[in-house]
Amino acid sequence: MIAFFTQIVANTKLTMLKNYCTVCTLALLSFVLSGCGGNEFGPMGSIKGKLTLDGQPLASGTKVIFMQPTQGYSGFGITDEAGDYTIEWRRSGTTYDSMPIGKYEVMLVPAGTVDADEMSAEEMLAGGPKPAPKSAAIPAKFLRASTSGLVYDVVAGENIINIEARSK
Repeated sequence: MIAFFTQIVANTKLTMLKNYCTVCTLALLSFVLSGCGGNEFGPMGSIKGKLTLDGQPLASGTKVIFMQPTQGYSGFGITDEAGDYTIEWRRSGTTYDSMPIGKYEVMLVPAGTVDADEMSAEEMLAGGPKPAPKSAAIPAKFLRASTSGLVYDVVAGENIINIEARSK
């Protein structure tokens, strides 16, 4: 009789242990599959710096646009009087203070020429706005990402990217 009760207790403990292991495994699996609070874009990096042309800051309000055409990413910033800028990225109604890591082409847009908020993604991916009139302070090659020659790698974390454009 004692052996019978010992067997029942042992089976009950074994069943409880199996249930406990199952619950722990499911909890761990759920945690791993949830992505641990990440985002759908992978590692991201913030971008800020100073924009100069021939060593001098451009006009306040000059737009700096970082583009990654293969992924369809484009973020922009606007310079202040000293030429300092910070890039923001908008995706699906959300504004981010960083962008997915990778290689970015950069274009410059003179202050007052085009409102980057009003440019469509297609216009940005096509290389940006039409070249500004000759009176613009920015050489025409910088008005398109494909011709600017400005290419930068964005890495995870903080990126200080000082853009030193040359007119010649």
